Amino acid sequence: MSSNGPGIQLKITVIGGGMAGLASAIALSDMNPNHQITVLESNASLSEFGAGLQLFANSTRILHRWGLTPALEKVAFQCSHLSIRRWEDDAELTFNMNNPSSTWLYGWPQWQIYRPDLQKALFERAKEFPNVSILFAKSVKSVDAVTGTVYTVDGEVFEADLTVAADGIWSRTRRCLPASKDVSPTAYREHHYRAVIPRSRMLSNPITAPFIASPEAKLWVGPGVFVLAYTVASKELYNLVVGVPRPSEGVPVGSWNHPANLETMRGLLSGWCEEVQALASLVQEDCVSWTLGEVPPIPSFVSTSGRVALVGDAAHALLPHAAQGAGMAFEDAAALSEFVRHLRSKEDLPKVMNAWSHFRQARVDHLRNTSRGNASDMTLPDGELQIARDMKWNTIRDKQRAQWAELGLEKIREKMIREKPTPDPDCKSTFEPGGRMWVYGYDIYENSRKFCREHLEWQ
Repeated sequence: MSSNGPGIQLKITVIGGGMAGLASAIALSDMNPNHQITVLESNASLSEFGAGLQLFANSTRILHRWGLTPALEKVAFQCSHLSIRRWEDDAELTFNMNNPSSTWLYGWPQWQIYRPDLQKALFERAKEFPNVSILFAKSVKSVDAVTGTVYTVDGEVFEADLTVAADGIWSRTRRCLPASKDVSPTAYREHHYRAVIPRSRMLSNPITAPFIASPEAKLWVGPGVFVLAYTVASKELYNLVVGVPRPSEGVPVGSWNHPANLETMRGLLSGWCEEVQALASLVQEDCVSWTLGEVPPIPSFVSTSGRVALVGDAAHALLPHAAQGAGMAFEDAAALSEFVRHLRSKEDLPKVMNAWSHFRQARVDHLRNTSRGNASDMTLPDGELQIARDMKWNTIRDKQRAQWAELGLEKIREKMIREKPTPDPDCKSTFEPGGRMWVYGYDIYENSRKFCREHLEWQ
């Protein structure tokens, strides 16, 4: 027997009201409005770090499925391309096309968005489902890995058929599962300075004033440092990230808002082009330092009983260099809803949830390698490897420029659609067409359904 309907009704508890938790509630309810879903958020109100976020086609196609496109188009910014530039003289090395070619190649646009705007939109959408309840100030103390029962700090008990843990990189739930109880986040040899610069401040400097309304995102690559910058929040904010591939003293893993030393940050950019130094000069006390961390691969994203599932950073916090942190959380949620739809009874939870875990782990492990590959490309020291990288990127740039000049917009669109790159899951870089196609062109619902047909069709 195959599962074509919404599936059986479940009582579901979601731990965490961040992006992964809200996405899980939306996806599960969108698939089956008969589920009874309760979201437990430890904070007293919505709380999301104020920084920029890039959403590529694998994410925007999911958000559209969930009915979020009208709300997000009001606050998202569509970038025409990412211009990759040399640190010292601002010379363009290459560029990655985003819009409208993202729609041509992958079916959906690329967006740049302010994280609080995205969380608010997810929250408002989740509230529209009558079967979803969101409870604030509910801090979870422990989770029973066998039954999925959740115990809060203030003594409340939440029983469920399925508990979805979206409680972040320091997940309490992960420590309640025997297979991952000893797994802790590990610090990566890199930290970031992050800031959002208001529009008024950007306009005060003649060098940076054009950036705020420009459809171009910028990535400056240099020895041991990269600088990423782009517009968010309907052109009201400019997001700035300075990446440094070495540890930061005194900043714990997972801390998003540790105060940064501005002079240290600016000192790292001494000798860089005037564009970068102008941006750094506009950063004020709201700059934070963030130590990058990962959750090492764990045996499973689910408990043996199938009653507890980890999603988002709780399962697989990744380095941000492929810009897929939110994307993987959305994919987790979407795939989870499809697999749950294939349940014939609650007794099937161990089999179905174990299949979901294997399915998601394979994709996430590839993304882990992609993120690391991108990180290396962006911070090469000047020298032989950097020259070889620049020559490769220049070749891609020159080919793209020549095609645009020769063919024009409409013929370029036809050519891109006709000659779509083959997805290459072994490519460790989204600077390569095959790598981008595998990451951005991925349809989580289609691939989930295919996997379920092959592995979960009941005879």
